[in-house]
Amino acid sequence: MRLRRERERRARALLQFKSISWVDLGTWVAAFVTAVGLWLLVNIGERTSERTLRVHLEPDNVPAGLVITNPIPEYAEVRVSGSGLILSSIDSKDLRSVLDLSGAKPGVLTYNIDPKSFELPRKIEVSRVTPSQVTFNLDRMAQRSIPIRLERAGEVRAGLRLKELALIPERVDVSGPQSRLDLLPAILTVPLDLGTLDPGTRQIDLKLIQPGGLIQLKSPAIRVRSVIEPIVIERELRRVKLQVRDADNSWRVTPDNVTVVVRGPEGQVRSLELEPGSAWVAAGNLAGDGPHQVKPQVTLPQGIELVRVEPSEVALAPATEGRASGGHGENGKRTEKKT
Repeated sequence: MRLRRERERRARALLQFKSISWVDLGTWVAAFVTAVGLWLLVNIGERTSERTLRVHLEPDNVPAGLVITNPIPEYAEVRVSGSGLILSSIDSKDLRSVLDLSGAKPGVLTYNIDPKSFELPRKIEVSRVTPSQVTFNLDRMAQRSIPIRLERAGEVRAGLRLKELALIPERVDVSGPQSRLDLLPAILTVPLDLGTLDPGTRQIDLKLIQPGGLIQLKSPAIRVRSVIEPIVIERELRRVKLQVRDADNSWRVTPDNVTVVVRGPEGQVRSLELEPGSAWVAAGNLAGDGPHQVKPQVTLPQGIELVRVEPSEVALAPATEGRASGGHGENGKRTEKKT
């Protein structure tokens, strides 16, 4: 009888076990895992941890007419401690610390960074702030008219000279911290290469160099007027042979050579060589045997000016021996003088 009851109990238990679905079993397993995960999360999250946060520093309410002249830290490093779960949820990009400068006056101001000013979650403690202080140099904004100094480079090309170099205008309006403007003697231009200047009157736009230090220029450039002209020299050509024109070979000129003084651009004058026949006298309109006093003439290249001929007059008379008068020109000794 007892054996029979035991068999019936086992049969009922087996029947109940077979009635359990796999869906119910999966639900029980998921619930168990969730419970264990929550237990671990709560216990680990409650543990105390430390972390360094970068907090952006933002100066605010700078009084009108004042400016900060020194560099200040962009960030403060804040060492915090607290729940590891809470610390891991803090995004440093959202952290700001506003440095209120309202009421500040010109001079040096030291601002203490209060750890309580950081907007951090509850139960988070600040153990260290670096830097703990920020120093501000405050100065008044001012305006000045500062002279402009032209910077030069190179030399004017050979054969030219610089007659004039003028700035238009000669001063520029600037604004910036008063103490720095007081120490600023001039505003410099970018270097002007004199070797690029062409003859004549030219106007060139030239940039100004930004002095920095919060100083602002009203105009970024000026105009330079340059006047470049050729170097003019005088040169003396001696023993230049005279030629008789407009006549046959029956005339004789005395003396038969002259000294010719010319003036012009240095390059042209230095390289000048008079061709034969450049110095001459005309005999075509002379009447009688003479002798006749005539003025020598000189044919010169364009751009070269005749200063004088020595002697200024020569004698022209019939040739006694029938030999040809005149001849071919030649250049003799020479002297030069710049004007």
